[in-house]
Amino acid sequence: MRKQKIGIAFFLILFLLVVPLNSFAATIPIPPSGLKATAISSSQISLTWEPVDSVSQYYIYRANQPNSSYTYIGVSNSTNYISIGLNPNTPYYYKVQAISNAGASEHSSEAWAVTLSGPAGSGNTNSSIGGERLAGADRYETAAKIAQAGWDASYYAIIASGENYPDALCSAPLAAKYNAPILLTAKNTLQAETKKQLLALDTKEAVIIGGVGVVSEKVAESIKELGIKVTRIAGNDRYETSLKVAEKLGEFDEAVIASGLSYQDVLSIAPIAAKEGMPILLTPKDSLSADMRALLNRYAEDTYVLGDTGSINNNVYTQLPSPERLIGSDWYEMNINIFKNFADRLDLSTVYITVGTAYPDALAGSTLASLSGSPMILVSNPLKQVTQNFLQDYSARIQKVVAFGGTGVISENLLDTIADKIGPANNDNLVVTNVTATPQSASQIYLTWNGVSNASAYSVYKSTSYSGNYEKIATISPPYYSDTYLSTGTTYYYKIQAIYNTETGPFSDVVFATTLTVNSALTQPNNVKATLVNSNQVNLSWDTVSSALHYNVFRSTSPNGTYTNIMSVHTPYYTDTSLSSGITYYYKIQAVGSFSTSPYSSVVQAQTLLDGTVLAIPSNVEATTLSSSQIHVKWDSVTNATVYNVYRSTSLMGTYELVVSVITPFHIDTKLSPSTMYFYKIQPGNSAGVGNYSEVVYATTQYSIGNLGTPSNIKATPLSSSQIFLSWDAVNSATYYDIYRSTTSNGAYNKVETVSTPYFSDQGLSAKTTYYYRIQAGNNSTTGSQSSPVYGTTQ
Repeated sequence: MRKQKIGIAFFLILFLLVVPLNSFAATIPIPPSGLKATAISSSQISLTWEPVDSVSQYYIYRANQPNSSYTYIGVSNSTNYISIGLNPNTPYYYKVQAISNAGASEHSSEAWAVTLSGPAGSGNTNSSIGGERLAGADRYETAAKIAQAGWDASYYAIIASGENYPDALCSAPLAAKYNAPILLTAKNTLQAETKKQLLALDTKEAVIIGGVGVVSEKVAESIKELGIKVTRIAGNDRYETSLKVAEKLGEFDEAVIASGLSYQDVLSIAPIAAKEGMPILLTPKDSLSADMRALLNRYAEDTYVLGDTGSINNNVYTQLPSPERLIGSDWYEMNINIFKNFADRLDLSTVYITVGTAYPDALAGSTLASLSGSPMILVSNPLKQVTQNFLQDYSARIQKVVAFGGTGVISENLLDTIADKIGPANNDNLVVTNVTATPQSASQIYLTWNGVSNASAYSVYKSTSYSGNYEKIATISPPYYSDTYLSTGTTYYYKIQAIYNTETGPFSDVVFATTLTVNSALTQPNNVKATLVNSNQVNLSWDTVSSALHYNVFRSTSPNGTYTNIMSVHTPYYTDTSLSSGITYYYKIQAVGSFSTSPYSSVVQAQTLLDGTVLAIPSNVEATTLSSSQIHVKWDSVTNATVYNVYRSTSLMGTYELVVSVITPFHIDTKLSPSTMYFYKIQPGNSAGVGNYSEVVYATTQYSIGNLGTPSNIKATPLSSSQIFLSWDAVNSATYYDIYRSTTSNGAYNKVETVSTPYFSDQGLSAKTTYYYRIQAGNNSTTGSQSSPVYGTTQ
């Protein structure tokens, strides 16, 4: 029997040595397939897709143009989702991502649908809108209620001051990055409701925004006592704190610049900034720090400046990348102007309201509003006229109103008043339908619509962009209008509003038309793009051609061969599917009008990927850190592959750039930044084309090694069956020591603790088990080398 046990033990040891540890690791899920988008109303699109094994959650992304930037809009625990609050007769594009414990899949193939014509929200025209409320006995309980409404569980939670606003203002985008709620605390006491919510959310890590002057260490200790890890982001003042929060966000394209001296303007844009991943950077009125300028120059392409020169003067404004001011005569007008500026990025099916005279409820609510891309409207009692106008202008799109805070801040009467103003039941009988816009000449567009019973007049509004400012151009009695003296070859957008006595109805659907060119000649389609999606799909897009009624799509398998008209479409985009893998396809587009056709566009091409029967997906891809500037990537050879393309990114879902093409199944990536995580995927290829990408792997480069010494005279002394005591000689200039532990001398060492003393007691260990340790010294500027391993065996 003893020999049998020894034999089994030997087999297990041999098995563990031969089989790679990472073979037991969970794999990143595959992208969802079979995504379908179906319009079910003028404001809703239904999405369905095939389930992915071992996946319980899916992230949904939406774009307004094909092949453009996608925005996260929600999460689903099943294989369907309804996208709401959309504009009528408008195309929307979607992708879905599978989420598991192992990580996130790549995005699915793109799917799109066009919403139906008719008033947005027409499905609700027989019921009025009721006001809802998220409120507690105080600001802390209200924040907890808001968190409860938006999250069933959250690994992270953002902790902000409920008493002092400056440091907390910039926290919403970070909360959105972590998909975390914002909970409030007093300076020296962690409120019972906040504590209760942290436990209910099963939070693992709390991030405190601001220094000990606003959230004390006593509060931090109270959170730690709940078994929650605590980190703090703080600077010397509100400006430096906002910079540190922005640095935590990582890469961004847009940023918000504010003075930080009043919270209303910042809270107005906070849900939008959170949704779009824009940091909120606070700066003095007349100066911009060098660190902030460097951060903006590194990442930002556009900046939004809150307030006029009285808030941020031109000395700061001119130093910003592509700045744009957002202004208003007071908080409430600024609030509405911000929404109008970002109207195309907002989902108005739900609007949140909060008072403009207190920040805590709005701060906690900003991240909840960002989940659905909803606006957070600042209200007063009585309502400001600019707020009333906004609610009435967009009443047809609003389906729900939610108030942040109790009746002490937003009375039931005020909430009912707001709900009544936007309730579609109030003006059902004044809805204008079946609006058409027809170009009559190079300077004239003719509008018609169905007459509304009892309407005494109609107001006609016009804009030069769908989401721009609409100007009233006429008030007339008949249900038709001829708009004249227009520019040649220009697109105009219109909406109609019915009037009965002093009552006005909701706006109609927006319609548009393009005036004819002088000679009615159509120009060739420009900016044609062919984007490869997978081995069987290519997405085509091009610029709209003035006066074109539809477009012919031509395809060939050789640049100078015979082109076949494969489809005629009314939109400036087309998806070509059922293609063969590994084939290069050539496309050209032709615009078609009432009396003529345009010249062909330039030819574009796309080569579909080779499928798995020709080139398999690279397997067993591994990334191993070699130093502070090198990572070794390797994979199994692929049959028939003669080359491998190595792609790298600094984020899982970021842009992957081609690093190198190699003929060997490995590559050492050099000249990397220290202490940085890099993501890799491999693509095989040969003379026939390229195959599909491998799964993504990642590794983090080591810290740069400075002139700190290496800990010496390390001793590992077992104290019990579950505890080993470590000690070592102090290292000059070291302010902390990182403790790394492994269960094998050459295995993976994981950091278990950081201490400021040259000793550490490792507890909670398994009995009669050998543990190996390495110690590394560090300070604020550098780290030393890791020590040689030492070991100890528990009793």
